[in-house]
Amino acid sequence: MTLSIGIQAAFAVFVTLAYYGLHWRQLRRRLPPGPRPFPILGNIPQMTLKFPEKRFAQWRKKYGDIIFLRMFNTPVLVINSAAAARDLLDKRSAIYSDRPYSVMMIDLLGWEHDFVLTPYNEEFRKHRRWMHKPFFSKSCLAAVADMQRREAIALLMGLLNDPEDFGNHIYRYTASSLLQYLYGHTVTSSDDEYLHVIEKVAEATMNFSAPGTVPVDFIPSLRYLPTWFPGAGFKRNAVWIKRAVRDAAQRTYDLAESKLVSYAFTRYHDAASGTDTTHTVLMVFLLAMILYPDVYAKAQEEMVSVIGGARLPTVNDRDALPYLECILKETYRCHRTQAGSTGVPHVLREDDEYSGCWIPKGTVVMPNLWSKFMLHDADAYPNPETFCPDRFNGLYENQEDPRNIVFGFGRRICPGRRFAEIGIWQAMANIVATFDLGKARDAMGNDITPPGTFSSGLVNHPHKFKCTIRPRSKQAVELITNGKSTQT
Repeated sequence: MTLSIGIQAAFAVFVTLAYYGLHWRQLRRRLPPGPRPFPILGNIPQMTLKFPEKRFAQWRKKYGDIIFLRMFNTPVLVINSAAAARDLLDKRSAIYSDRPYSVMMIDLLGWEHDFVLTPYNEEFRKHRRWMHKPFFSKSCLAAVADMQRREAIALLMGLLNDPEDFGNHIYRYTASSLLQYLYGHTVTSSDDEYLHVIEKVAEATMNFSAPGTVPVDFIPSLRYLPTWFPGAGFKRNAVWIKRAVRDAAQRTYDLAESKLVSYAFTRYHDAASGTDTTHTVLMVFLLAMILYPDVYAKAQEEMVSVIGGARLPTVNDRDALPYLECILKETYRCHRTQAGSTGVPHVLREDDEYSGCWIPKGTVVMPNLWSKFMLHDADAYPNPETFCPDRFNGLYENQEDPRNIVFGFGRRICPGRRFAEIGIWQAMANIVATFDLGKARDAMGNDITPPGTFSSGLVNHPHKFKCTIRPRSKQAVELITNGKSTQT
C-alpha cells in the first residue's frame, strides 16, 4: 500500500512538472488582460452573437485597448483603439497579415477563392501586385470615373421614375459598376441575370457573422453535424448558399471568358462583397440626409454655388466641394460598412509582445471598428453619436480621416478602396445636385422618422426605411433625362 501511494505521488509530481514544462513559456509571460474564461468554453458564454462589437467596447473600460479572449481553445485579441491597431496591424504587418481559416466561409459557403480570405502567402502577394494597376493607376481610375458617371445617370433615372424603390436602384448602381469594370458587362435593365446572381449571393452570405466570429470556426467538428440536428440550422442554410456561390462563380467566370477578361484578375475579385459594402455606405448616406435635413440643405447650397444648375457634377468638381467631402467622411465614421464592425479578422503568424504582454502565435486578431475608442472615440470625435460633417471642416481639432480606419489596416487594407470611393462620391454628388430628400408621411400626414437602426452580420445594413425623393426642379429633370454632364 505504501509503495502504491508513493508511485501515485511520484506520478502526480511527474504530470505536474510535465505540464509546467510544456506550458512554462505561457505561464511565465503575462497575457493581455481580459475576462476570465470558463473551462473548455472559454469566453463564449460571455459573448453575444449579435453585435459582438458592443460587448468588446464595454470590456474596454475594464481591460484597456487590447483584450485577450479564448473562444474554446482559440486565442483571440480584440483591438479597441486606432493607436493599438496601427501599432500591431500597420507597423508589424509582416506578422499580423494572415487570415484565420474560416470553416463557415470556406468549407460551408464555398468562398475558397475569395481574395479577402486568402492566407498571407506568395499567392496573395502576387495577386495584390496584379491588382495595383487596375485599381490605382491614374489612367485606370479615369476610366473608372467615366464609367461610374454613366452608371450614376442611370441611378438618377431610376430615382426619377420610381423613387420608392430607391434601395434597389442604389444596389443596381453599385453592382452594375463592378460588373462593367471587372467583367466588361453592361447592365441594361433591372432583370439582368448577373445582377440577380450577385444580389442573391451577397444577401445570403452577408447574413452570416464575420469570419472568425461563429462557433463552427472555433469548433470545426460542428461542420459534421447532420442538417436535421437541433442547432444545425447554419448547415441547412449553408447548403443552398454554397450552391448559389458556385453558380455565381461559374457564371461570372464564363462571362469573363466570353469578354476575354483575364481569369487571373477576375478570379480573386468578389463582386458580391464589394457591391454590398458600397451599397450600404450609400444607404447610410441617404438615411443620414433624411435624419439631418440641415446637413443636406447645406450640401445643396454648396453644389449650387459650384456648378449652378446647368450641368451634373463630375469628379473634376470634387476639390471644389469640401463640405460634400466632409459628409462622405462622416458617413464612414458614423457607421462602419467594411466587413462589419469588427472588420475581417487577422491572425498572428508568430509570437509577439505588446505593452508588456505576450501574444501567442495563432491568435485571431479583431479590430473593433465600432469601438467608442476608435470611430466612436469621444476624445477624437466629440459628440460621436451625432452626424456632424463639420467636425472634418475645422469645428474640432485633430479629427482623423475615418478612411484611415474603415478600409482596414496594413497589408490587408482594401485594394478596391479608390474604386469604391469614386463610385460613392459620384452617386452622392449627383443625388445632391438633382433631388430633394425628406421623410415619408403616413395616411394621416404625419412624418415617418426612419428608425436609424442596423442589422448584425458580416456587413451591418440599415434596417429598411421609407423616404421621399423628388427632383429639385424641371431643370434637374432635364439634366437627368438628357444625361448632360460636361467637364470643368
